[in-house]
Amino acid sequence: ESIRVGVAEDVLIPCLGTEGLLANVLHVLEGIHRVRPDARVHVDWVLTGAEEGFRYGEVGEDVWAHLFRALGSCLQGTSVRAASALDFAFWGTGKEYLTGRALNQHRNVYNRTLAARMEIINQRVRNEVKDVDSRALSGRFSVGVHRRVGNPKVANCQSDGTVPSIECFIECIREKIRGSRTADWKIFLASDDVQAVPLFQQAFGDRLIVRDHVQRTVADEPEVHYRNWGQLSLVDAEDVLIDTLLLARCKVLVHASSSISTFASLLNPALDLVRVA
Repeated sequence: ESIRVGVAEDVLIPCLGTEGLLANVLHVLEGIHRVRPDARVHVDWVLTGAEEGFRYGEVGEDVWAHLFRALGSCLQGTSVRAASALDFAFWGTGKEYLTGRALNQHRNVYNRTLAARMEIINQRVRNEVKDVDSRALSGRFSVGVHRRVGNPKVANCQSDGTVPSIECFIECIREKIRGSRTADWKIFLASDDVQAVPLFQQAFGDRLIVRDHVQRTVADEPEVHYRNWGQLSLVDAEDVLIDTLLLARCKVLVHASSSISTFASLLNPALDLVRVA
């Protein structure tokens, strides 16, 4: 499949309907990283109603066009359909095998593709990222945290089959702060876990930055992007992207395995990655 995408003149990259927003962003990045320089590429994220985990709006809405600049016009006929994941370093526990120099090279290579081919055009996303960054993160020692809700599906995505506890995250963050030897620090929390927010607030007080009015869930419920039609909108897609971009603006990212942390690491190859065990 990778070879077919790499030699085709026309490539259509569809939505992976069982996956969330950032897994699909990585899927697009996988595709455009492989296409030949003169290839015509179109991203088809128009909701059909058949999606199980990508329900950011109403049937017929184009999620890609709402967030990103179009890569090309709609393709018909003989275009190659990039309908499966191509780079297993991005998927499941595969990315856990990339460490050290190999991981750094991987991040730099994909960052160049990302910078050249993917442009965020959504004005709310751009404005809110700029506002939070300038007001709270820029010029400080900033620790970004991506804490995923601890349900079995998320646990299955981790290399050891378990989701690190909130207490493990908090202790890891405190270690990084102690090591920074600065009094000017902030924590930015991106989480779909309802229970995480008050515990992080208790631990870090006014040093914590967390965005309000973002949909969250609990461990005995599905992840947010699996909610029923009508419970999510394009605004929820914007919120996921805003949180991811802000994580990438930090100095350090404390995380478990996720597409959000992977994409943040590609947006900013200098981001210090700390995986919580």
